[in-house]
Amino acid sequence: MAAVIVLFFLASIVLGVLALIPRSPVRRWYAARQRPGRAAGLSILAWVGVLVVLVGLASATSQQDSPDDAAETATPTAPARPAQPGNTTPAETTPPTTAPPTASVAPAPAGVPDDVQQARVRRVVDGDTLEIAAVSAGPILASVAQVDVRLLEIDTPETKHPTEPRQCYGPEATARLEQLAPQGSTVWVQRDQERRDRYGRYLLYLYNDEGVFVNLRLVSEGYARPTRYEPNDRHWQRISAAGEQARSARAGLWGACPPSDTREREPQPAPQPPPETEPGGVSYPYPPDLDCSQIEERDFPVQEGDPHGFDGNDDGIGCES
Repeated sequence: MAAVIVLFFLASIVLGVLALIPRSPVRRWYAARQRPGRAAGLSILAWVGVLVVLVGLASATSQQDSPDDAAETATPTAPARPAQPGNTTPAETTPPTTAPPTASVAPAPAGVPDDVQQARVRRVVDGDTLEIAAVSAGPILASVAQVDVRLLEIDTPETKHPTEPRQCYGPEATARLEQLAPQGSTVWVQRDQERRDRYGRYLLYLYNDEGVFVNLRLVSEGYARPTRYEPNDRHWQRISAAGEQARSARAGLWGACPPSDTREREPQPAPQPPPETEPGGVSYPYPPDLDCSQIEERDFPVQEGDPHGFDGNDDGIGCES
């Protein structure tokens, strides 16, 4: 419409110039009229009328186009500015329509092996036992439910044994584990051949958010004794060597506790849970460790402790279909 108005003005200018030239066709046309003055007046009125019509059409077109233009300009092409206290607008306070973010999995720090799973510490029980929850389900912890973890290849003095008194250097070992893996911190866990003991606790190696191998650190600083429970011996050479060095240096409990409290326990096989049995009479020996993809049965009651980890949501039913 703007182009039509421009052309109208150009044509008006041309006709006006021709009307001033004595022998032009426009001047001769007006001279041939019976009333040249009246003809010129009517021409001017017609020009004004056409101009008013064109301006009205242009205004109506602009109003019709404005919603589309506003919609186009409202399309987000730049990141939204964060709302400032006391200076928010309705657009800034409108809740987003996107789905809420899921739990993020942070990259493991340097020194942590590849075959680990991320978790968060819920509570430290004592020097070698803690409670954790996986950030997301994975190959080691099948759900995000809180689980009990017994650190592998180490043993710290007892502090909460139901039938034994608190042992020398037990509180110090607990405090040290709380420093290495504080409540709420991110950790990474690694398994060995047997994943759980007869009490249902997960048998794992632990790495903290600085990449420290917690099992090894507790032994090397003298807070724990190296203790092997077959067949879990993945890091035994490193941990046992660290224990020898700590004892030679009389670090930690080796220098603070009497010999009766620092004697090393004889290596013992891990307690074996009975096979997990499905109601139809099919039994699953343990070890080896199995998962639901390796068996055909579904929806069966799991044995106490669930050594195979068939019950991912802890409702007592394994391999739910």
